[in-house]
Amino acid sequence: MKILLIRHGETIANKTQLVLGTSDVPLTDLGRRQAKAAAQKISSMEPLPNLLFSSPYYRAKETAGYISKLTDLNPIYVDGLKEMNSGDMEGIKASEMNDKYPEYMSRWRRDHSTARPPGGETLGEVHTRAWKSILEIFNDYDEDLIAVVAHLFPIQGIICNVLGMHSNHFDKLAINLGSISSIEIEKDSYRLVSMNETVKID
Repeated sequence: MKILLIRHGETIANKTQLVLGTSDVPLTDLGRRQAKAAAQKISSMEPLPNLLFSSPYYRAKETAGYISKLTDLNPIYVDGLKEMNSGDMEGIKASEMNDKYPEYMSRWRRDHSTARPPGGETLGEVHTRAWKSILEIFNDYDEDLIAVVAHLFPIQGIICNVLGMHSNHFDKLAINLGSISSIEIEKDSYRLVSMNETVKID
């Protein structure tokens, strides 16, 4: 099974460097153009994806919607593909994290995978549930090509698992907004086919 991993397009939170996990925000004008460009690339593939999965958050649903229009695939929403729950840090500026949450940031610098924001979840938990969702899709559906729309941390977690990398090395994987990565999964083997392919937009 080949799986396309599509990161949603830009949101205002991405544009203004806000911590955003569970908040439901729409795409910006640029984000919609990114999503349309990704959808056009996917719709030109031969063969087309057989199934479309998505995080249920609006920015991912909106991105999946553009793919749906061009492929006639109805999105299947999967909770395990959600972005990291940032808890009490949700909505603050990234530049304020050190001042407002020094204990968490100290733990984060020591071990990304186990540091838990107040009221939120750890990066390791995000990576585990995202990978579990991918394996469930592989086991439940007998298809050659599927598309998955998700977020930065889940996609990085999936690729970390494919490569056998520890979650702490997630930041070595560049996954741009609106980008497409792809993996192949067989019964006992995983392979990264492409990563962070970004479609040029006008």
